[in-house]
Amino acid sequence: MEKATENPNSEKQPSPPQPNHQMDADDDDENVKQLKECSSLYLSLQDCLVDSNRDWKSCQKHVQALKACHERRNKK
Repeated sequence: MEKATENPNSEKQPSPPQPNHQMDADDDDENVKQLKECSSLYLSLQDCLVDSNRDWKSCQKHVQALKACHERRNKK
């Protein structure tokens, strides 16, 4: 009886992470565009949240800056 040879490359590899739904990404882009001059503050807040593992307390400077920008924009 012949022993089957094992191929180390035949092991199941974990599937790569699935990309965001394209429609969700498009919606996010449209929402960011609507922020106009506040969009860079919004994006920096998102970066802070990613870097801090969604810890809102550590991103309060970004939150307050976005809030102030939004209030200035609404006064126009």
